[in-house]
Amino acid sequence: MRCLRVPAAAAARGVTLIELMVGLAVLAVLVAAAAPYMGDMVMNSRLRESGNLLFAETLIAQSEAIKRNTNVRVSTGADTVQVHDMTTPGAPVLLRARSFTDGVTAPVGNFTFGPEGRPAPFGTAVSINLSMTGATCSTELRCPGLRVDAGGAARLCANQQVSCP
Repeated sequence: MRCLRVPAAAAARGVTLIELMVGLAVLAVLVAAAAPYMGDMVMNSRLRESGNLLFAETLIAQSEAIKRNTNVRVSTGADTVQVHDMTTPGAPVLLRARSFTDGVTAPVGNFTFGPEGRPAPFGTAVSINLSMTGATCSTELRCPGLRVDAGGAARLCANQQVSCP
């Protein structure tokens, strides 16, 4: 019988220290190049999440107004959105309260949905633009805007700086 021998060079597997260091250097260059864009991505994600929160709370308020056959108010504060049942205007009942993500703000204000699901008083339209503390909205930092037309149709514009009439 014959024994086949494996050459010593073929038996050694793995990477050398030099190959590992070159790989880490390439990875470090790629991470350094991507780092500035990660900050923008995180801010845009926070703005988009808060915009979706405001849009959802608006739709819930509209639905509650129709379901309860009464006025329901949406109030925005610096970093919160609240939904109130306005059956007794002097003593509104808080139905929901939610906070925006860190750093996202909305102007202080409120609007009301009537029992038919349209903004009250009839014929009013609503516009709320979100922003981020310490940042300027632009084509790179996309600040969403909520629009509710006089008929009650609500939409969230992805970037109120570009395309949100």
